[in-house]
Amino acid sequence: MTLIEALVLTSFTGCAGKKVDYGNESESKETKNMSALADIRADSGWNENFTIQTGNGEKTVYVNANIVVPDFDNMSVVEVENVKIDADYKKRFLDLYFGGNEYYYHDPDHYTVDELNEVIDCLLYTSDAADDSLRVEDWQKTQDETHSEWLEQRLAEYRDKLETAKTTYTVAKDLENCEVFAGYKGDVFCEVDFEAHKVHAYALHQSGTDYGPPSLRNEDYDTITQTFQDDDLKDKADETSNEGSKSAASAKKEAGDFLSKLGMQDLVERGECECSWIGFNNSEEGNDYQTAVWGYIYSYATGIDGITFKDGFDMDTYLSGYEAIDSDIDDVTLPDSTLLTVTDDGIIDVQMEYPVNVTQIYKDVELISLKNIEQIIKAEITENPDKYDIASSFNKLQLSYLKIRSDSEQGKYSYVPAWALSRMVDYSNEQNAIFVNAIDGTIIRIDDLI
Repeated sequence: MTLIEALVLTSFTGCAGKKVDYGNESESKETKNMSALADIRADSGWNENFTIQTGNGEKTVYVNANIVVPDFDNMSVVEVENVKIDADYKKRFLDLYFGGNEYYYHDPDHYTVDELNEVIDCLLYTSDAADDSLRVEDWQKTQDETHSEWLEQRLAEYRDKLETAKTTYTVAKDLENCEVFAGYKGDVFCEVDFEAHKVHAYALHQSGTDYGPPSLRNEDYDTITQTFQDDDLKDKADETSNEGSKSAASAKKEAGDFLSKLGMQDLVERGECECSWIGFNNSEEGNDYQTAVWGYIYSYATGIDGITFKDGFDMDTYLSGYEAIDSDIDDVTLPDSTLLTVTDDGIIDVQMEYPVNVTQIYKDVELISLKNIEQIIKAEITENPDKYDIASSFNKLQLSYLKIRSDSEQGKYSYVPAWALSRMVDYSNEQNAIFVNAIDGTIIRIDDLI
């Protein structure tokens, strides 16, 4: 019997067990010695030093952790499954986004003659720049020659496409074998790019006359574009300085209607703000630019009880380095997010990452007591000291939701209550986390989530 099993069984002695079924037969667990969130919230924290044996002798582990729990009474288990971005989904999205107007194939095989010539001109310009750099630094020669070879291959490909290219766009009918489409929303030419777990729709051409705030278009800037916006929005949308004709309330309703028609009406709002823009000229002569506010941005994600799973554990810190590398992987344990930009031209920019559908919710699940969680974590560190950096103290113990794969069905997951003991660094990043299932007390290996 391992030390973890011994500690758990000892703490459970004399308590009646209760089966908790949260949707997966393999996840039906014994749960005992439960803690209410109100009781946990009142806890002063976990402050303890204990000694463990490592390969380099005895070491002291320092735990001075604040307890962080959600601000509601009970936890749930939420089952979700990946949104399948197939031909049917593409049609539903494209019909909604373009308002029933026709849309076109827009992958390189379907570029128009003008578009292909534009790409070729751009590659030729890049090729000339590469040749210049070749003459400047000899140590860059190998790298630049490789880049030049790549450029020549791309040029050959696009010149081949030019031989059979059309002067007009081809209306999209077979949505199965194409991932990029384009069309008009009013006078704005937009593109929609589908990936395995992502969708991005946006205004394709944003020159000084195509699209953007009126004050910037009046200046005839070469380029007008949205400024970078994090999807973790906190500000309330305010229309006092907004150049758009829509009120914040009407824009928000438009965003909600879009999500409802797409079957995503159960998403929880994360935040909102006004949409900031910048106009500038592509010139080497100084900083000729101007900013403006036009439209609104709304952020959403799957969640429960008014909180989103994306705002629970900082999973970007733990997982994004692995999963963001390849969006074509079948199972993604990063939480979903959706970002909508609403302007006078409607919903123009849509950014969806790892979208899911909620399939089942199990309310008011019972949790193992906080003291048992502490003992389980102590046992884990004692049994596996080399897995954790014990040189620095642990200072945060948080209860939130963790996305766990189904044992039997690919693309399906459960958001389960889980504890994480970690070390906060610079009030923003967490390191060295130890995850524990708050329902059954099992250690959740971060490697198993990748």
